[in-house]
Amino acid sequence: MSLRQFHLVFVTVVTCLFLGLGGWLLKGYYDHQGGLLFWLGGGSFAAALLVIVYGAWFLRKTRRLGLIE
Repeated sequence: MSLRQFHLVFVTVVTCLFLGLGGWLLKGYYDHQGGLLFWLGGGSFAAALLVIVYGAWFLRKTRRLGLIE
């Protein structure tokens, strides 16, 4: 596994973890009505979106540099 492939796998795993954490926190918010849980859940979804944008940027960059097979 190349470093590029490992990087893409890592970005995918981090995205899944942020989405799972966000869902878990929002479920806790709806169960217990803790205001902080709502903001942390939203922040987790925002972080997942940023990681997705970063992954797309990384793919474009590697294709432009000719590093992708």
